[in-house]
Amino acid sequence: MEIIRGLACACSRSASHALNMKKIPQLDAVRGIAVLLVLLHNTNQYPALHLRLISDNGWMGVDLFFVLSGLLITGILLDTRESDGYFRNFYARRCLRIWPLYYSLLIFMFVIVPIVRPSEGHAVFEARSSPWWAYPIFLQNFLIPIPTMATGALGVTWSLAVEEQFYLVWPLVVRFCNENQLRKIAIAVICISPALRFYLVRHQVNIYSNTFCRLDGLMAGALLAIVIRSASFVPSKLLTRAWTALLVSAPLALGIETAFGTKWIVLSLTALASVSFIYLALFSTQKWLHSLLTNRFLVYSGTISYGIYLLQKIPLDAAKTFHLDKHQFLALPLTAAATYALATLSWNLLEKPALRLKRFFEPKTGNPGRVNDELLSVAER
Repeated sequence: MEIIRGLACACSRSASHALNMKKIPQLDAVRGIAVLLVLLHNTNQYPALHLRLISDNGWMGVDLFFVLSGLLITGILLDTRESDGYFRNFYARRCLRIWPLYYSLLIFMFVIVPIVRPSEGHAVFEARSSPWWAYPIFLQNFLIPIPTMATGALGVTWSLAVEEQFYLVWPLVVRFCNENQLRKIAIAVICISPALRFYLVRHQVNIYSNTFCRLDGLMAGALLAIVIRSASFVPSKLLTRAWTALLVSAPLALGIETAFGTKWIVLSLTALASVSFIYLALFSTQKWLHSLLTNRFLVYSGTISYGIYLLQKIPLDAAKTFHLDKHQFLALPLTAAATYALATLSWNLLEKPALRLKRFFEPKTGNPGRVNDELLSVAER
């Protein structure tokens, strides 16, 4: 909680720090680390690779995504909330980023697979993935009994539902609340979340994919966005607390999850570890960390991470269909390479062309310096 108290001490608004963030390859690298963790988690059927500790807990990469999303989205909203067309521009840009690949995936799963592979297509409509209409309206995390167990690529889409539901509400809150109120809301949500999860677990509610149980990650990122826009913000003052929080919360989260599997508290620890890591990625002066987070492979992985995340199950399922999963050391590099190839194609042929349309929804404000176009572009990757 030390880093949260440290973040809470800064409350007045100044966009200068946020606007001085030029191109931020570190955030793409953080996204790359997150998606690689998830990718390893979903290749957990290869135990001979001796990566079980990482792969078993690779789901924590999703929490890193949530915190990063909370940071970037809240930053965009804060920087544009006085602009004309605030809601229209925000939602249009989010749709351009999320919808093209997402709905293409739904068409693939619900239309193309049943036509091309009828013997396997019936699995798409099985009870574990039903009702099918929950996916187009982003309600699968509530309407599907265990959304992570849905057929194939549908099993990873629950997190997009959480994000979309967050997008529906948070822009309204940011528009009509001042920074002090937003800070209090974020802190309250962070503090209440573990108690809510504990209560719901005792009543047999699936907390993993429940939006109300994943808000502390998003709010941790939102709180960081508010703090770095504070007039009194000095990055170096929180570096020691960030390192301490990361080095305590990350091992603790891994240890508790491995020993007890008590996610109601582990999710709080992963949110704390994630926001600490992102803070260090942005402001640490450690050369080794800067070198790691400017690594071209990680930065590129972050750039195409949306495609990797959504499409990763397709090569894995194909490997099972052709019985390649019996050859573990062959299957993993092949499926990883195929995932990167699909994500690269998606990025160049589908996502980038859609994102070019964002020029029709640029925020218009009387003070152009308030809008950080580089942060907008990072968020939209």
